[in-house]
Amino acid sequence: MYQRRVLAILVVAALVLTGGCVGFLAGEEPLAFEAEPVAVTDDARSEAGYEEVGIESTEANQSFAVAGETRNVSVTNRVASYQRAVELGPLGEAPFARFTVLATPGIEIAGQTLNPVGELSDRELALRLQSQYDSIEDVRFAGNRSVEILGEPRTVSRFDATTTIAGVEVDLELHVAKFRHGEDFLVAMGVYPARLDGERARVETMLRGIEHETSG
Repeated sequence: MYQRRVLAILVVAALVLTGGCVGFLAGEEPLAFEAEPVAVTDDARSEAGYEEVGIESTEANQSFAVAGETRNVSVTNRVASYQRAVELGPLGEAPFARFTVLATPGIEIAGQTLNPVGELSDRELALRLQSQYDSIEDVRFAGNRSVEILGEPRTVSRFDATTTIAGVEVDLELHVAKFRHGEDFLVAMGVYPARLDGERARVETMLRGIEHETSG
């Protein structure tokens, strides 16, 4: 009983020391976390031949149990999306090559990282984040490689998959990188029809061109 009481006191103290507020502890207002802006540099985007689709912020609310009480947390994510028009035989020319980079806050409370993105595998991220196609099926791991992103070598996972476009089955390649940078988790993903020559190099150019502000 004494140990549980001491633990609860330490959790409350850690919340106060790490930026928690009285309103949050009392359950009167949410604790807010906001990711820093993320994008791909204009030079990298131009070299890879991608055009910007949009750079936006998305907000979400989530509840966590803290010191035996349920508290609300407000989260602001940053998402930058890009695409490239490519020729795909009978399907014609369309923006089938896509690249997305997400920044989501680490959400550290009492020394514990609560953002579920930190626990997701690259395969799970590929399935959850890839919404540009109506469906992606038969996702298969195909290997890892290292690409320098934001000054450090990062692991990039490649997956083979399939999708159906206008009734035609198309083989895909997906490339996923996830890592911690500053206070945020970054997730970058490129997807394109596997038959395209040189597209993997274009994705690596986009990966190397990621820029992400940090407050540190």
